[in-house]
Order: sequence, then structure tokens, then C-alpha cells
Amino acid sequence: MTLSFESTHEYYMKDPSIFYCSEHNGLCISEDYEDTVRFTGISEQSIKKFVHGLFKHNPELAASLKQELGLVTKAATTAPKSRKTKSTIEAA
Repeated sequence: MTLSFESTHEYYMKDPSIFYCSEHNGLCISEDYEDTVRFTGISEQSIKKFVHGLFKHNPELAASLKQELGLVTKAATTAPKSRKTKSTIEAA
């Protein structure tokens, strides 16, 4: 039987920056770019899957981010066309 090590580490950072570092091939979470937690071995493809899942399961967050980045286009509003022909009742 193979033993596996399981643990949970919790860290608190006030308003950290989260970014992908290709040099370390991983996700970095840092409050001040000195104290950093790195998760190495995470591919860019994994990051894309994470973002896709985040948007898929949190549509409000996706809409908010798209609006903040200016990616939201306002739908063209079309006013109903007024009738130019009179109905048979009005013509009589």
C-alpha cells in the first residue's frame, strides 16, 4: 500500500496579486512581490481551463470583468417601425 501525504496550508494576504510566471511554470500569489506562494508545474493550458470554468460557473463575474475590460458591446436597440398604411377600418 502506497502512503500519500495530504495537507492543507492556509495563508492570508491582503489584496494579493495573482499572476502566471512562465519562468517558474506556475501560478504565483503575492502581496508585495517579496512574500510569494508559487504553485509550480501548472501549465498555461491549466490556467485557461481554470478561467473558462470560473466564467462558466460565475456568469456575474464574467459579465463584470468583460464590462471592466471594455469587451461588452451594447446591443443595438431598434425602435418599432410605425405603420405607414392605414388599416381598412381607418380608411373607411
